[in-house]
Formats: sequence, structure tokens, C-alpha cells
Amino acid sequence: MDVLATRSEAQTLLSKNRWDDTAAAALPALDCLVYRSQLLGQDRTIMNMYGGNTSVKRLETDHMGREVEVLWVKGSGSDVATITEQGFAGLRMADMLPLLGRAAMSDEDMIAYLANATHALNRPRQSIETLLHAFTPARHVDHTHPDAVISLACASNGRALCEELWGERMVWVDFIRPGFTLSKWIGAGIRSNPHAELVVMGKHGLVTWGDDSHATYDRTIAVIQEAEAFIQQKRGERA
Repeated sequence: MDVLATRSEAQTLLSKNRWDDTAAAALPALDCLVYRSQLLGQDRTIMNMYGGNTSVKRLETDHMGREVEVLWVKGSGSDVATITEQGFAGLRMADMLPLLGRAAMSDEDMIAYLANATHALNRPRQSIETLLHAFTPARHVDHTHPDAVISLACASNGRALCEELWGERMVWVDFIRPGFTLSKWIGAGIRSNPHAELVVMGKHGLVTWGDDSHATYDRTIAVIQEAEAFIQQKRGERA
């Protein structure tokens, strides 16, 4: 595949950072996650409908009054562009992190296991990519499908192009269907690279993270802009 032929020649504008400090300033963590998610989802060059997911890890009080760390992650079937707080599933991190020690896990076993890790009732079913967020060692995580990044990730020389652009800032993960193994590869790749700022999944998409919603959104948009500028640069070299 020719990466330079995968996007319209007429599309030259870079993705825009639409974060509004005034709108986000007073929002608590979950509402700020909703705000970030909607910003990403409303740009269909970043997130396709019902695809991708966002998350935050935060301390909550469980039914016995204990403080527990909970992963709030976009539930299955929700459109990020219009998601509300009720569209996020809540799962206990203490139940999920031990899975890093497993060598393998079927989709059926994983789904059943995660159902038993539920913190919040009456929420949507957890996504097949829930463990991707649990295994990424950061408080906030974005998993997106940006056109520009996928253009690179789907190229026949996609890994080489991404390494040329991002170098050691990137963790590359070869294509594998979403599930336990992909999540474990991503978690291990980030932990083994102290310089990692992003993960590119071959033929799939992008993972970025940060300490808060604003920083995470900024990084997601910055990485996408870098990919867009890189593609335009390569086009110019061929002209």
C-alpha cells in the first residue's frame, strides 16, 4: 500500500486542538473524561462511529466503604461523539492487574472475568479493549483511529515510516485482533520503553496517555498533527 495515496490530495488542513480551558476548568474527573471523549469523537477523522475508547483511573468508594481504584472506560456500543457519564463502565483495577501475569486468555474467559470485576452496576458491557486501558500505566488513556496514523500503520512499510517519524517515542505493535494478547503486548511495550509517548498498532490505530484529561487530549492531537505533517512532507518530496 502506498501511504501517500491513502488520504485525499485535497485534505491539507491539520487536525485542530479544540480544548476549551473555560469549559473544562470546573469539571470533575468523570465529566472531564466525557468532555475529552466528545471532542475526540466529534471529529470523524480521529474516531469512527462506535470505534475507539477513552478512560480514566480514579479512586472510588465501594459498597463496603473501602477506597478502591476504578477504571472508567467507554462501554461497548457507545458513540464517543455523544457519550455521557452513563456510557462508561467501571471496573476494579485490583481485579484486572493480576492478569498481566497470565500468558493467554480467550475472549470468552476474559469477558466473563471482567464481568466479575465490575464496580458500577447498570452500566454498559465492558469493551473487548478494556484491558488495553487497564494495562497502560497511566491515569488517562485515549485509543483512537486517526486517518493519518492509520494511513501510516496500514502501509506496507508502516513500521519503518512510524519509526522514522517518532523514533523511540513510539511503541510499535504488530497487527493482532483486539483482546487479551493485544492488551498485554501494549502494556509490556510501554513498560519496557521509558521514552514511550504513544503506541501505534499496525493496521489498527493509536494509543496515547497522560496525567490528566487536558494533557492526554493535547498529546493525542499533537501526535495526529505530526502524522499529518509527515504525510504532507512525504507528498512534497514526491512532487
